[in-house]
Amino acid sequence: MAKFSNKDLADMEVDELLAFSKNAEKLIAEKQNKRLYDAYEQYEKIADDAGVSIKEVLEAGDKLKKERSIKYRDPSNPDNTWTGRGRQPKWMTAELKKGKTVEDFAV
Repeated sequence: MAKFSNKDLADMEVDELLAFSKNAEKLIAEKQNKRLYDAYEQYEKIADDAGVSIKEVLEAGDKLKKERSIKYRDPSNPDNTWTGRGRQPKWMTAELKKGKTVEDFAV
C-alpha cells in the first residue's frame, strides 16, 4: 500500500488531489459499510444463539437496560434513582450527610 506524506500531497496538482479525495471518500464509505455489515452479522449470530430475533432484542433493549441499570433508589421518593455511575445525586449526598450509608439505598 502506498503511503503519502504531506509533501507528496503538496506536490500533487489540484485535479490529482480531487481524484485522490474522491477515491478516498469512496473507499471510506465502502469500509464503513463493511464494518456495519460485519457488526450486523455478529449481532444476528448472537440473537440466533440466544433463540430470539434481532427485532425482539431491539424492542426489549431500552426497557431491559433501564431496569438493569438502577442500583440505588431513594426510599422517600422512588422516582429518585441512581445507576452508581457518574456524580452521586444530590438526594443521596444529602442523606449520606445525615448518617445513612450507600447500602441503605441499594435496590
